[in-house]
Amino acid sequence: MPLFGAGEKEKKKEEKKPRRVTTGEIIYPDERRKGLSAIIKLAESVNVEQDHYGNIEDINFSGQLEVINPSTNNRLWDIVLKFENVGATNLKSPEIEIKELGTEEDNNTYTEEFKLAEKVQNLLLIKEYINTLSNADEILRYRNIEDNILTLKEPESERRGEEKSLESFGIGIGQLNTVTFAISVYNLFEKPITNLKVIKSVPSEFENIKITDSSEGYAEVEGDEVEWTIEELEPERLAVLKIKADITVQTKDAVSTGTIKVSYNGASSFTGGLEIETFEGYTTNKHYMDLVERDEEPDMWECELVFENPSEFDIEFYDANVYAPENPDKSYITIDPDYPLLLPPNAMWRSPMWEYESEDYPAFRRELSFRILPEFEAEVVGETSLAEEQLVLASITGILTYEFPEEVAKRFPENTLPSYEDNDVIAILTLENNGSAPLDEIKLTQRGFSDYPDFSPPNPDDPEDFERMELLVDGEPVDLDRGDIRVTKDMIQVSKFNLRNTSIGMIEADSKVELRYPIHAIQPREGEFEADVIYNANTYPLGEELEAVPVPEEIPIISIVHVRRKFRVGKEIIPMKAEGKYKIILFVTNLGDAKENEIQNFTIIDKVPDNFKYGEFSIKPEIIDEYGEDTLKWEIELLEPEQDIEITYTITGQGEYHPSKAQLTY
Repeated sequence: MPLFGAGEKEKKKEEKKPRRVTTGEIIYPDERRKGLSAIIKLAESVNVEQDHYGNIEDINFSGQLEVINPSTNNRLWDIVLKFENVGATNLKSPEIEIKELGTEEDNNTYTEEFKLAEKVQNLLLIKEYINTLSNADEILRYRNIEDNILTLKEPESERRGEEKSLESFGIGIGQLNTVTFAISVYNLFEKPITNLKVIKSVPSEFENIKITDSSEGYAEVEGDEVEWTIEELEPERLAVLKIKADITVQTKDAVSTGTIKVSYNGASSFTGGLEIETFEGYTTNKHYMDLVERDEEPDMWECELVFENPSEFDIEFYDANVYAPENPDKSYITIDPDYPLLLPPNAMWRSPMWEYESEDYPAFRRELSFRILPEFEAEVVGETSLAEEQLVLASITGILTYEFPEEVAKRFPENTLPSYEDNDVIAILTLENNGSAPLDEIKLTQRGFSDYPDFSPPNPDDPEDFERMELLVDGEPVDLDRGDIRVTKDMIQVSKFNLRNTSIGMIEADSKVELRYPIHAIQPREGEFEADVIYNANTYPLGEELEAVPVPEEIPIISIVHVRRKFRVGKEIIPMKAEGKYKIILFVTNLGDAKENEIQNFTIIDKVPDNFKYGEFSIKPEIIDEYGEDTLKWEIELLEPEQDIEITYTITGQGEYHPSKAQLTY
C-alpha cells in the first residue's frame, strides 16, 4: 500500500478544489489480481547510550535507503522520490531521481547510505526509577512516571530543575533496605514497536528479587538478571515494570544498581519523520483513441480515450487532458486528481464518448498523468543501554558541646556556671556526614528551653545576637541568613535546604557542619540545664530523612552551683632586734572547703610608709607607683580551698619615720 507523508495529505486537503466528477468505465480482467508496487525500503540500525537520567550520551546510527523494482518483466523509469524531514540526516537532497530500474538482480535496486546529521530525539524513551523510601510504591505511581518520563522529550537544559524527582538513592548501614526499581518504556514512534526485550542485571549484593508489577508483557527473574518481554507496544503507550530487592550493607562503599540493555524492532524511521512526500514512477503502459465517423452524419466523430495497464504493477491514473490544438482550453476528459483511478494489472479504462465535428481527421493532443504505486517499508533495529546508578550510604552523627566565658572556666569545673550571675554560654552543635551520600538538606535543633526559664536561646532579630551566630563547614564560615533561623520560647532551629544550588554546595562525605550560638543564662538559680538536640539531614534525590539524637549520656549538662568566695586577708608587724627594723607579714587564707571555692587572680597591695627602706622579700613583688609613692603588688593566680599564703618582707626606718604608719593596708 502506498504511504505518503501526513503533511502532504493535509496540504492536499487544504488546497483541494471542488471535486470534478470522474466518469468513464474501468474494465477489469477475468482474473483480477493485486499488482506489484515499487518497494521503498528504509533500514536503520541504531544503538543509543544514555545515562541514568535519560540523557543521550552517544548514538551509533546507520541507515540505508533502497528503491526496488520487484518485477522480472517490467522495467521502471523516470522515478522521482521526494522525502519529508531529511534535515536530521546527511541525505544531500530531499529529492532523489532514478532514471531507470531494470528487472535483473544487478540492476533492479537503487541504494543510498545515510547517517544522522544532527542530534535527534530519542523515539523510545527509557528510564529506570530507583527509590529506597518505604513509600516508594506511592511515589512511583503509573501517572507520576508518565508525567515524568515525557519530560525527556525536552532538552536537558529546559527540564533540569523542573523535574519532580521520583528517586531516592540513600540506604542505611547495618540494616535491611528494600529498594524499588521501576523500569519504564514510552513509545514515541509513529508505529508500534515489536519484540521489545529489556534485560536488567542485578548485582550480587541484592537478595529476594521480586517482580511486583508489569503493565505490559511478561517478566521473570533468571539468576542475576530480570528479563522483560513485550511483543508489541503501541505509539504513545507507556509500559512499566516494578521490581523489589533487599540489600544490607556494612560499609560506606557505594553499591551499583546494575545496567539495563534494551532491544526492539520498529516500523517507522528513528529520525522522527523521514517519510515519502511524493512518488512518481513509470512502467509499461498503453493508451489510444478510437475515432469513428458516424454513418448518417458525415464530419461528426464519436471519440473515446482508452488507457490500458499491461504491466504487473498497480497503476494510479490520476489526470488526463485531451484537447484540440485550436482550442487548448477545452478538455474533453475529466479525472479528479484527488480521486484517481486504480488500475490493477491488465485492467483498462475507457473514457466517456464525446462528439467532435471536423471535415478533417481529428487530431487531439493528449496529456496523461499516471504512476505506479509505492510500498514503503521501514525497519529499525534498535538497542539502548542505560548506565547504572549508585546507592550511597546515608548517615549522620551529631555532638553537642558548650564553650564557657574564660573567667567562669577558670573559676569553675567543666560545664559549670555560678548561680545568680549573668553569663552567655556558646552552644556548639556539630553534624558530621559519616556516610557516602552528599547531603542536600541539614537541620540542627536544640529544644527544651521552656523547662528552664533562666536560660534562653539567642534572638536573631537582635543584631548583637545574630552577629554571634556562626555556621561553618569544615571550619570555613558560610552565609547564615535570618530566614534560616527559627526561634521559639522552647527551641532554636537552623535549617539549610537545596544546598546543591547554593555557594555552599552539598555536604560531602566526612565533612562537618558546626553551628555556634549564645545561650543566655540570666541570674540562674542552683540546679541543672539539659536541653535536647536533634540533627536532621537529607540527600539528593530526597531519601528517608536522616535523624541523629545523641543519647542522654552524650548530652552535656550545665550545672549551676551556688558558690560564694570566702577568704581572710591580714597583716602582722613584728619589730626586729635592730632598731628601726620591722618584719612585715602579709597573709591570705581561703576559708572555703570545696572546689567551687577556689580563689583566682587575687591581688595583694601593700604601701611602704614614708622614710622606710624595704627588702628581704619571701616573694618578690611588683613595684608600682600607686598613691604617689612606691607600692608593693603581688598577684596570686590560684588559692585552693583551705589554703593560705604568707608573704614576708622587712622595712628599715631612716630619718624621721613613724612605724605606726606601717599598720595601714590597701
